[in-house]
Amino acid sequence: MKLMVIGCGQCGGRVADEFARLNKVAHIQRGVDIVTNVVAVNTDITDLSGLFYIKPDFRHRILIGGKKTGGHGVGKMNEIGAEIAKEDGDKIIESIRAAEKLPETDAILLVASAAGGAGSAKASSLTTGTA
Repeated sequence: MKLMVIGCGQCGGRVADEFARLNKVAHIQRGVDIVTNVVAVNTDITDLSGLFYIKPDFRHRILIGGKKTGGHGVGKMNEIGAEIAKEDGDKIIESIRAAEKLPETDAILLVASAAGGAGSAKASSLTTGTA
């Protein structure tokens, strides 16, 4: 099974980054890819730039709510995170559609914590179809 991994918020982004690392190891050691694409979504630019293995471009590290947060996190304020997620959800959908290996993808794994910031708000909007 090949996954597309989307990490939402700080926690989700770090887990997604670990999937990218594991994919690199699997590719080197066994010649196998376990993921087709890895994406991190966050309101905090510092969290996005602190990732090591996710490609450092706008299709893989997606900043949402930049105008409202100034590139900072939402600070566990779920309402603001949900509002931003609704406004900028198209960025994630575009990234998914533009993924080079989308036809090879068997499942999409959405990763977020339930702490109440951008991750839980974004995951909620994506799974309910309000993004």
